[in-house]
Amino acid sequence: MPSRVFLHVGAPKSGTTYLQSRLHANRHDLRRHGVLYPSGPLGEPRVHYWAALDATGARHGIDPRRLRGAWDRLVGQVRRARGDVVVSHELLARADPAQAARVLADLAATGAEVHVVLTVRDLARELASGWQETLKFGARTTLRAYLDRVRAGRSAFLDSVDPTHVLTVWAADLPASRVHVVTAPPAGGAGDTLWLRFLEAVEVDPAWAPRDAERSNASVGAPEAQVLRGLNRRLGDAVRRGGALSPLVDGVVAGDALAPRRSTPIALGPDDHPWVAELSETWVAWLRDQDVTVHGDLADLLPVPPGDDWTDPDTPRPREVTAAALDTVAVLLAELARRPLPWRDRARRALARLRR
Repeated sequence: MPSRVFLHVGAPKSGTTYLQSRLHANRHDLRRHGVLYPSGPLGEPRVHYWAALDATGARHGIDPRRLRGAWDRLVGQVRRARGDVVVSHELLARADPAQAARVLADLAATGAEVHVVLTVRDLARELASGWQETLKFGARTTLRAYLDRVRAGRSAFLDSVDPTHVLTVWAADLPASRVHVVTAPPAGGAGDTLWLRFLEAVEVDPAWAPRDAERSNASVGAPEAQVLRGLNRRLGDAVRRGGALSPLVDGVVAGDALAPRRSTPIALGPDDHPWVAELSETWVAWLRDQDVTVHGDLADLLPVPPGDDWTDPDTPRPREVTAAALDTVAVLLAELARRPLPWRDRARRALARLRR
């Protein structure tokens, strides 16, 4: 029977991919110290993702047969554990109260003491990252239009990163001593800060987990974002989640070609800073009134005003966009030469669409 389960429910774009990758890289070391980070056969890391999809009813274009029973299988691993368990996926931040209640009840039924962990990042960077993420999966909207929707309350993303909403759903019936808020450090902070704060929340000695993350969710800059928008307009549904070209765009175009480039970062401008700062201050005040354990500093959640050198991510210099597009073509051609023939056929069809 497990002793405790630390359920990390998000928030999205708060460093979750980095934390999950680092937990997975250290899973054997953690197991030797009595901490289970579940994985599937042959070390499959996506069991948390599939379980979160199953528990929340989301699909992301994945065959429902793969997802059926995924949550129950993960709970089975928890039930067989001896010691502590860490379960983590940011999709859980979008759960409704009934879904959250079922997840918490299933974990409590294993006999474990259940803790909820929420990682939080300042809202300005959350929104910039959230827009980029939509572009990786087929969106065509400008940053301006995206922010207008968020401000008008027409975006589910805001609820998933709002700690007042997520903790009301997940932690309303838990003792405050079992609710943990981990703040992401400001931009430019020490690389291990988020990791060390998270380990403090789940009561793991850093010496038990010496390996670095194998992957993180890399950001793209302003010209790269415009390349993605252009591709999405040309390729349509094929690049949305579950589409034939979605893995190619997310993995090769965004991950291999665009993310490594160093260009103007995406940041919110002076017109948006006031309302984002006001909302952030409301969240920080709410968290200070709660009797939860904070790992880090709530001041880290207050966004920094844009500098005088801020440029609009919707209007990067044309030559920068052209350079990013040419780099993308070069990476795609190298990938086309390397991949098996079925992938070459798909890539040829994609290039044919771009010529239209």
